[in-house]
Amino acid sequence: MNYSILFKDTKRKEYKVGKFIPAWKDSNAQSITFIITEDCNLRCKYCYITHKSSNKKMSLETAKKFINYIFAGNISTNEAVIIEFIGGEPFIEIELIDQISDYFKIVAFEKDHDWYWNYRINICTNGVNYSDEHIQNFINKNMGKLSVSITLDGTKEKHDMHRVFPNGSGSYELIKKNIPLWISQFGGSTKVTFASSDLKFIKESIISLWNNGITNIASNVVFENVWQEGDDLLFEKQLVELADYVLHNKLYDKYYCTFFDENIGGYYNSDDLNKTYCGAGKMIALGSNGNIYPCLRYKDYSLNNKKEWVIGTVDDGIDMEKVRPFITAMIKLQSDEECINCEVASGCGFCQGFNYDEANTPTNFSRAKYICKMHKARVRANDYYFSKLFNLYGIERDALKRDHKSLYFLLSDDYITYCQHKNTSVTANTMNYHDIIIGLKYARSNFFSPIFVHSSNEFNFANIKEYEQYRILHIVPAKFHKEASQLRDCLYVFEEDDLNLSIRGISKCMLNIDSKEIENLSYYVLKLLNIVKRINVNVLNLDENFNEAEYRKQLITIKNRLVEFFMTTGLKQEINLITDLCYINERNNCKAGERSFSYAPDGRLYVCSAYYSSREDSHIANIGEEINRFKNEHLYKTSYNALCSLCDAYQCINCIYLNESATNEVNVSPSYQCRKSYIEREISRQYQVETNWNIEDIISSIKYKDPMSIYIDNVGALTGYYKY
Repeated sequence: MNYSILFKDTKRKEYKVGKFIPAWKDSNAQSITFIITEDCNLRCKYCYITHKSSNKKMSLETAKKFINYIFAGNISTNEAVIIEFIGGEPFIEIELIDQISDYFKIVAFEKDHDWYWNYRINICTNGVNYSDEHIQNFINKNMGKLSVSITLDGTKEKHDMHRVFPNGSGSYELIKKNIPLWISQFGGSTKVTFASSDLKFIKESIISLWNNGITNIASNVVFENVWQEGDDLLFEKQLVELADYVLHNKLYDKYYCTFFDENIGGYYNSDDLNKTYCGAGKMIALGSNGNIYPCLRYKDYSLNNKKEWVIGTVDDGIDMEKVRPFITAMIKLQSDEECINCEVASGCGFCQGFNYDEANTPTNFSRAKYICKMHKARVRANDYYFSKLFNLYGIERDALKRDHKSLYFLLSDDYITYCQHKNTSVTANTMNYHDIIIGLKYARSNFFSPIFVHSSNEFNFANIKEYEQYRILHIVPAKFHKEASQLRDCLYVFEEDDLNLSIRGISKCMLNIDSKEIENLSYYVLKLLNIVKRINVNVLNLDENFNEAEYRKQLITIKNRLVEFFMTTGLKQEINLITDLCYINERNNCKAGERSFSYAPDGRLYVCSAYYSSREDSHIANIGEEINRFKNEHLYKTSYNALCSLCDAYQCINCIYLNESATNEVNVSPSYQCRKSYIEREISRQYQVETNWNIEDIISSIKYKDPMSIYIDNVGALTGYYKY
């Protein structure tokens, strides 16, 4: 067979607005900071260094001791290093910076250390003295190994609100004079910070910086407790207007602005929880007095409530006992349950030093949450930007491949079946435009991804302009693929009568098959594999009469085709029943009642579509109401399912409607659903072995077919009179 039609090479459209600003060595370099002075020629109102001093600066002797200590092998070293000079304002001590830099290079050369070749000097300056002759001499001397950024806050009005001289006058005009020279040397990258009073300037400030040749903008709002009622809505409004400016003028691939970030807006995953957000403790900072800190934010000059956290001195070295808290710091230990379980936790930033200063006790295992509502506003604005980027230009958001909440819009009572529960409704209630808009606004406000489930009998959907600002997945019967071609993102659902349809240009689809027709599964799947890369199979009407032996036989046939395809092409096709378990290490079911809900034509919210279609008065809320307070909502979580908690068949659908129908409990699975999933697990393992996966990645071999047996063995459950 010619497989080329499945894997055509297409030129992907890219974007910069929403990407991280590229970092030297991909941010893997060691960071060593010299706080060379505590003085500054400005008095910026939002500066975290709240206790400036004009008479505290580092001596060259102190810096030399520190460099000697490092090169003596007393700290672990990465292949590359960033030497950062900071203040106060570092350039008021340019002679000292020059001397320290030279000494570092000499010692690295004498030690034949990797750092002699792999170092970068970083300096962030306010730009007041940038054109000074001594500073320019240093820049020219170190060009190619030096990175300098200037902090310009945008428009003159915005900049001069905060970045002022000691006499209160603004610094914008003086700094702007130095911008052309700086851009000619370093290309133009700056950091912009916003607080409550200047949120209204976000859009015009970012545009002003871009127009002045500063193309890379690291932008953020302060972590401090400064936010007023309504600031989050103003923040969101400014970002939405900036997004429209970017999209209307097609600037998305021209500039960087970190207010837009492809990574934010999902649940934490296990990797996130085992890391911490910032690098305190992974970096190292030397104070002007010779004290060593886990980061400059633990020095007394930026603390208001706590004493400084010193981990050593240049004379005595580092006390590793003081470092241990930073080695063990991770999000799951620094956050409360609200943060850990937040639906948009990813990308929510914090500063460990600020957390320490704000904590109720002197601890590093705490987290200030003043930024919460601002982060959520940013997530909503990012959803707006990336949705319109996709709908207007077909450019897909890259990085947000993490768990999120879903809201299924059942556009009519006869919606196409899209899960294990077969919809048999033939009534004609439909969702009108007004209710759809209400639902979309609700979805954005509550961080749901909207999914439109279309009628199985007709297609009369109008894709109006208002929908452009929402990223909508459409689940559509395959027979309506021509009518749905106007839609950007469709998941087509195939049933037996659709297998001969001529459809090209789709990468994934869904297949519905009744459990009583399971002997046709491999025929259906192999036919669809000629036109798609991935198939999600729904086995409908599962019950105790399910033919498990035939199911295993059918999956083996499909597995053999997947293996053959891989051996022939080197490429992998995906079938959820077989391949999903090869790539996931946590529960991947529909999460109905936990992170997935349905919005029905009656304007009400349901745990899932099955309850709407089959149970009268089973709604849990009206649209617009909170849905995390319905009766016994905790039972829908995997942690409350005794069998699932012990099971690693993570691809299992674990249909809660089937659970309740068979066992009377949403959190107890029937044996035949479990055995079906274990057959899939067995075939997934065979697929891995036959496609030569690394041995450590192959699913373990087990003997039992139902987690109830392992539950009884491990937990010691008593069956009483019941013979299991």
